Amino acid sequence: MSFENKLLQMKGMLKKDSGTKPKANIRKQKKQRPLYEERWSEIGLELVENEFGFVFKKTIFYPFETRQGKVALGEMDRVLEAWEKVDFDHPFKLKKEERILFFDTETTGLSGTGAYIFLAGLLERKSDGFEMIQYVMPDPSNEAAFLYETDLWKSEEPIIFSYNGKSFDWPQLTSRWTMHRNLLPKLKSLRQIDLFHGTKRIWKNELARMKLSTIEEEKLGFSREGDVPGFLIPAIYLDAVKSGYPEALEKVLHHNELDILSLVSLYVLSSDLLMEDLESETFGAYTNIGKWYADLKQFDQSAAYLEHVTSQRGASSALARYFLAIQRKRSGQYEEALQLFKEAAPNLRGPVEVEAWIHASKLYEHQMKDYGQAAIMAGFAKEAGAQVKVRQSITLDIDKRMARLELKIQKNRPSIDNN
Repeated sequence: MSFENKLLQMKGMLKKDSGTKPKANIRKQKKQRPLYEERWSEIGLELVENEFGFVFKKTIFYPFETRQGKVALGEMDRVLEAWEKVDFDHPFKLKKEERILFFDTETTGLSGTGAYIFLAGLLERKSDGFEMIQYVMPDPSNEAAFLYETDLWKSEEPIIFSYNGKSFDWPQLTSRWTMHRNLLPKLKSLRQIDLFHGTKRIWKNELARMKLSTIEEEKLGFSREGDVPGFLIPAIYLDAVKSGYPEALEKVLHHNELDILSLVSLYVLSSDLLMEDLESETFGAYTNIGKWYADLKQFDQSAAYLEHVTSQRGASSALARYFLAIQRKRSGQYEEALQLFKEAAPNLRGPVEVEAWIHASKLYEHQMKDYGQAAIMAGFAKEAGAQVKVRQSITLDIDKRMARLELKIQKNRPSIDNN
């Protein structure tokens, strides 16, 4: 039977099984062993059978000293121990005894009922190294067996690391799982740590692209050679199922393997930057980290990064000064906040410059009671706002502020006695 016919058959089965067909009857349906079992075994894929059908599996073991770029996989232990010693919170802060899975999938499409996950890779730390298991779906009729074999439904709830998995891989997996909800055990909502979002928080405006391969080259210290382009992966899988020849599929497995190994390296590198490394990155990255900690309300840790950047003068530290000024203002350190806003504003660009001048104007008006300087700062905000696109409400607020300050200036101006 051709792959296309199997696909159509599978869709028909899904429609038919969506009712109240007893599980026992479904499980009694005997699946046929793939005819290409022997060929696929040549690339390390072992065919296993469970109560729902067949799945191909490939197991790879990595000693702790295995390196992915400039990071050894075993450094994850060092990072987890370091996280346990810090007295601040962060989403990346985990305990060494927690079960962690690094996870990535390959699919036949981006969305829709015809988009299947055909490859799921899971990497886990063991007592003597790291073990990766890659699960490959033989064809759509074995999808339930493929999903079940991943063990993601089991009672022990791991923490899932991925790269854009929170937005793509896991929702896809959940969707496919739902298609077999009358068969499979319930899939739990597991804790997700998406390193893609962490990467954006650290290197926003520092990297042109956030693709994992770009991160590998620019931050992790290695470049892929001969890697299969992502857009070819669905066609390679479909051809391997149709023809039975797995040579190109082996490259897809290697692509998935590199993706997952890079997650470990990226977690180690990111964690170092978030805890102790204040030397190897750009001021922009450290400013982003300071902002991230501020958003998490970890203000002491935020200030440590921002103060590190503001020890330097000039435009490269302007944004850090702005964020630090906001913290100083919040904590009642008004004079320091005012000075930081004034130092930052001339080197900022866009709406944030306008906001910096407005903050300075507010401090002069309400805390320093210096209405003349407040009006000057408001004037700088109006001038900056004329050069960039800002909300009309901000423009109106500046105009109202300037008018109010002018009244205050006139009211507090000493009267001149002509007599």
